[in-house]
Formats: sequence, C-alpha cells, structure tokens
Amino acid sequence: MQSFIVHHVNESSILLLFGSSIDINIHQQLMHAKQWIEQHPFPGFIETVPAYNTLAIYYDPAAVMQTAATIAASVEELVRSILADTDHTKEETAKHLIEIPVYYDEEVAPDLTATAHTLQLSKDELIKLHCSKICHVFMLGFTPGFPYMGKLDERLFTKRKQQPRLSVAPGSVAIAGEQTGIYPFATPGGWNIIGRTPLQLFDRNNSNPFLLKAGDEVQFKSITKEEFENFVTSETPLGRNSKNINIHPAKKAEDNQPIIHIEQCGFLTTLQDTGRTGYLQFGVSKGGAMDNYAAQLANILVANDANETVLELTQSPHRFLFKADAVVAFTGGSLQPETEQQLLPLHQPIFIAAGTVINCKQPLPGFRLYMAIAGGFVADEFLQSCSTDLLVKAGGFNGRPLKKADILLQKNKHSKLQQQLLQVLKAGAAIELFQPSQSIRSNTIRVLKGAEWNYLTDASATNFTQQTFTVTQQSNRMGYRLKTEALQTNQSCDIISSPVTQGTIQLTSSGEMIVLMADAQTVGGYPRIAQVCAADLSLLAQKKPGDAIQFQIVSLQEAEALYMKRAEELKRVQDALASLVK
Repeated sequence: MQSFIVHHVNESSILLLFGSSIDINIHQQLMHAKQWIEQHPFPGFIETVPAYNTLAIYYDPAAVMQTAATIAASVEELVRSILADTDHTKEETAKHLIEIPVYYDEEVAPDLTATAHTLQLSKDELIKLHCSKICHVFMLGFTPGFPYMGKLDERLFTKRKQQPRLSVAPGSVAIAGEQTGIYPFATPGGWNIIGRTPLQLFDRNNSNPFLLKAGDEVQFKSITKEEFENFVTSETPLGRNSKNINIHPAKKAEDNQPIIHIEQCGFLTTLQDTGRTGYLQFGVSKGGAMDNYAAQLANILVANDANETVLELTQSPHRFLFKADAVVAFTGGSLQPETEQQLLPLHQPIFIAAGTVINCKQPLPGFRLYMAIAGGFVADEFLQSCSTDLLVKAGGFNGRPLKKADILLQKNKHSKLQQQLLQVLKAGAAIELFQPSQSIRSNTIRVLKGAEWNYLTDASATNFTQQTFTVTQQSNRMGYRLKTEALQTNQSCDIISSPVTQGTIQLTSSGEMIVLMADAQTVGGYPRIAQVCAADLSLLAQKKPGDAIQFQIVSLQEAEALYMKRAEELKRVQDALASLVK
C-alpha cells in the first residue's frame, strides 16, 4: 500500500491523503484502500468517500473502542492496521467502461463555439478530442451523481467561466481545467458546456439511481440530433450489482390514523430524521435535521427511537389541529407553542387532546423548532432515510416542504411505555427530565483547525477568533455564508477537491466564509480552514440571518469529550423516562 498522511477532521471522520496531484495511479491506490476497508470494517465504521487523492472515513465515535489519546487516533491505528494487510494482496478494484452518448451542438451546448475558439480548435476537432480518450471517474459530488472525470487531452484544458450560469440543463456535458463532467440536475454551474447526453446520471425511481461511481471509466460517443431526441434509456443495470435503494412511498396502513391537520404552515417546514448514511460517495448529502440534537431529544422525550422522523419548523407562524390524542414534545427554539388556554413547555413530553389547536407564532430565541409525536410520523423513505431531500425531491412528505391542508399520519401504534406515558400525562402529571446545558443565546461556536488552516496569514489566523461574523441572508440548509472583514491567505484558495462534511468552514477566493450545513455537498474545492465541533452544530443551526457569532478554537480531545457528553445526556433522559413511567 502506498504511504498516506492522516488528517483528523473532526469527532467522526478522518482523511487519508495519498498524494498531492490528480493522478490515476494514485486514485487506484486510494480505491484499493477504500475497498479493503469496506471489506474489513472496524467497530463503528460507517462509510468512505473517495476524491482525487484523498479518502474520507466516517465512523460513530460512540462505537469505537478508544486505545489512544483520542478516538480519532484510535481509528487511525485501526485503519493503518487494516491497510497494512493490503501489501499482501494483489486484488484490483473492479472497473466498468460505460459509453456516454453526447449530442454536440450549439442548440444544447451554449459554450461549444466559444470554447473551441478559445482553444484554437475547430468544433469538430474539439469533439473528436473529447471522444478520443477514455476518462476515469475520480469521484461523485457537487450534486448526486455528478462525476468528476479526467484527465482530458491537454489540448482541451480550459478555465472555468468567470460568471457561472444560474441554471445548467440536466445532462449537460462540460469541461473545466483538465476535467470533464455531466450535470444531473438543473443547477448553477461554471463549467463550459460543450454537449448534452440523453442519459440520466441520477434516476431516483431506478433500483440503482446512480449511473456512475468512482473508479468507473467513461467513453464519450458523438450522436446526431435525431439519435439524441429518440434515445431510449435501457433499464438494465450497468454491469454492477444494485440493491433496492429507490424511493419507498410511505405505506399508509389502515391503522395509520390522521394525527395532525396543518391549518397554517411556515415558509420551510419539513419532515426530517437523523439523515442518510452510506451514500456520500455518490454525492448525496447526509441531510436530516439541522439541529440533530434537538430532533433526537424530542424523540426520546416521547419514547420514540432517537432516529424517528420529526417536524422541523423554521421560524414563521404555524397552526396545527390535532385529530387524535397524542404525546408530543417540542425542542430547539424559534417559536412558542401555545393553545388558546396556555403556553406549552419546551423540552418535556406533554399530552395534546384530540381537537386541540396549537399555534406557533410568538418568536423565541433560535431559528428551528422540532416536534415529535409518540409513534412517529408516516413519511416517504429514500435511500434508507425519511429525511426530506429538497434537491432530489424525495423523502419526507412527497419530497417537499409541508403546506396548508396537509395531513400527517401516525406511523406506529404506541408501545407499552408510550401507552403508560399517555395515561400519566393525560391525568395531569408534568414530567421534567431535561434542562438545556447550553444557552441557545450563546454566540460562541467551538471549532477545530481545518486541513488548510495554515493557508491563513498570521493576521487572519488571529482575526478568526477575535472578529464577529454575521450570518447573511444567503444562508440555507446547504450552508451559512458569513459576513465580516475578508480573511487573507498566503497562497491560492483553489485546491484539489476533497471530501467535506457538515460543519466544514470553507474560505472562498474572495475571502468569504461558508459553513457547510445539513444539506451540504460531499466534496469541495475551497480551503477548509476550520471545522465546527459536532456539539456546536446544533447551536449554529439555531442561528438565523442577522445573528452574530464568534469562533473559539478547541482541541480534538475537547471536541470528542463534548460529543460524548451530549450522547450521555440523551441516554440519561432515555433511561430516566423508562424508569419513571412504569
């Protein structure tokens, strides 16, 4: 096994760096390591994400046996031990050659003529060069199924567009730098579009939604307009085993009774669980609740599994009519739930009688409120999760935000514990098991130094913890953009794209900072100057546009301790509820 450098990213991932360039031989070594780790997983292992010359390894810290100073160091020891055995194997990663038909014409390729002119080629020469070389798929990212492929013939190397398009048509084939790629969705994009394929790179209704994967090889083939318009996609999987990971619409059994009728809904209210695992390598974001801690707490307070589906309400007026008796918990912040008679408490289980109308209109500190009901909500499943993916339009409630007149159904019948809890609360008892240990008003966000922390000048490194940053209006579930005095670097902000995760703080070439959040992309090409501690991601998720934050740098050991403390808090609440209600 080729030597590699290990970077400890955060409490739940490490990064293996195999080289400093884009090289097929390096990538093959990386893919061999990926395959070997997946075949010999260690306790707590979740998934891997390959990029050009790096391999991210994700794990559950609570499931790893700590044998070194930190959990991450323990994982590094395990990974080095596993990969040491690959020196004795000659197994190669399986390769698949996929032919991609492309219609090269200005009708669908707005940059074809200009790109050919810039490269001092005729259009026919450009097309011939693009089709002449087999391209290696290094990784998927940016959006689900988007392939980063190369290397192109050096005569096709070209810069990205200075002004990215606001929307690129699905199937657009493009080039930038020494790479080529295909846009699976209508998204903004800055690559030069030279053609379009009739193939779907991501089909959410297919048993295997992903046309390509890292390690595949692609041969482009020029087709005519008639062939493009009459192309019929084959339903046959492309030479690889596929498992049934398509959309599973929510099963509405006869005993799934209506539980909530939405009479007024805010601007972004969705069904979320704790997110997807196993699909980051295909460019699918983890997603799930922005404030994962609040979502799990709400579930635990009503005796659900911690990963059950909850409602995520973004600060704006809501009104709900309960169609049946329910045990409910509200957690997080942003809104004060109330009936006509009283304000309802947060962070404890409460009984809601059938016919009750709950309003959430009075603002509270924070930005997101979570509602869990005993038994959970019926929701669509996509890629083994019920969280709503707004880009793919899958999961949750038909893959979209909730709206007025939607009706939510109860998923499971009450367990014995939930039946007992319902009776105790219905009799008028108040159960208070939890007091928030961290004020939602705090503006201090704890972070770890990132892989490219040393890109900052000394002055900017100092300013990073002394400046106040403001969350801008251009913030969403994908990422928070921060406004402050621009940070300066001592080298270019363009790096070879590498895996990123929730909480990664990227620094753009303009000096702007972006903190990646729940729906973030899986790889990125900006320097990762810092990483928000998992324990403070929940606090950050409760910040709204206009809020101010400051960063505090902590050690990995401190971050891991904070993570484990949070996990222990949830376990204590779970155990206390089980012992109290018998």
